[in-house]
Amino acid sequence: MDDNFRRQCQLYAHLNGFGWRIKQARATVAEALEKMQNPYIAFSTGKDSAVMAHLIWQQAPSVRAVYFDADCAFPESTALLERYEAASHPIVRWPCESILETMRRIGGPTSDRCEAETMRSTVYRPIKSLLTEYRFDGVFLGLRDEESPGRRKLAQVRGLLFWQKRDALWECLPVARLTYMDIWAYIVTNGVDYCAVYDKQMELGLDPEDCRLSYWAGETKRRWGRWAILKRGWPELFNSFAAEFPEVRGYV
Repeated sequence: MDDNFRRQCQLYAHLNGFGWRIKQARATVAEALEKMQNPYIAFSTGKDSAVMAHLIWQQAPSVRAVYFDADCAFPESTALLERYEAASHPIVRWPCESILETMRRIGGPTSDRCEAETMRSTVYRPIKSLLTEYRFDGVFLGLRDEESPGRRKLAQVRGLLFWQKRDALWECLPVARLTYMDIWAYIVTNGVDYCAVYDKQMELGLDPEDCRLSYWAGETKRRWGRWAILKRGWPELFNSFAAEFPEVRGYV
C-alpha cells in the first residue's frame, strides 16, 4: 500500500459514516454471538474476511477461522495464515479437492461447468464434512453489498443474521454494509494484518476498489483480466498453469 492511499484511508476514518458503520458491524457480531454456541469464520485470507475476523476476535478470540484449502493459495495467502497461526489465532485449514484436479475432471478452466464445479468442490462439499466434524451452529461470512447484486439482495431479503435451514446453522454478514473504503480504513487504523496480494495488485496498477483475492487458479472474471494479472504478478504460477492448460494464454 503506497503512502498516498494510506493517508487517504486515515482521513476517511474520521468521517462520521465510517464510525457508524463499524459500530453497527460490531453490534451485529455481538447479536450473533448471543445466538451461536459454536460458530466459525469463513476465512478466505481476503481483506473482507481479515476485517471480519478482527471484529469477531475482539469479542470472542476463540472463534475458529476456517480456510478451505484447495491447494491453490497464493504464496502471500499461505504466509498470512502462518502469521495468524504464529499469533495464536485459531486457524483451521480444511482440505477440499484441488481446483486443478477439478479442472482436469471437467475438461479445463474454460469449461462451461467450471464455475459451478469449483464451487461444489471448494465450498458445498467441504462444508458438509466440516460441519459433521466440528458441529458448528453458526458461520460468519465476509460478503459485502457493493460486490454484487446477489450479495446485496441476500442482505436485503434475509438481513444480516438469519437461520439457514439447509445446513441448520446461523449465518451472519457483519461487514455486508461496509464499503471497500470502510474496509481499507479499518485495516489501516486498526493495524490489521492483511494479505500482501493486494499490495502487489496495486503495484501492478489496479485501483484499490478493483483488487480481489481468491485462489490463483480460479476462472471467474477470466475475460476481465484475471489471468493477465496472474501472468504479470506471479509468472511462475501462471506458467505452471498454462503448461497444463495452454488455453489460458488466449486470455492474456
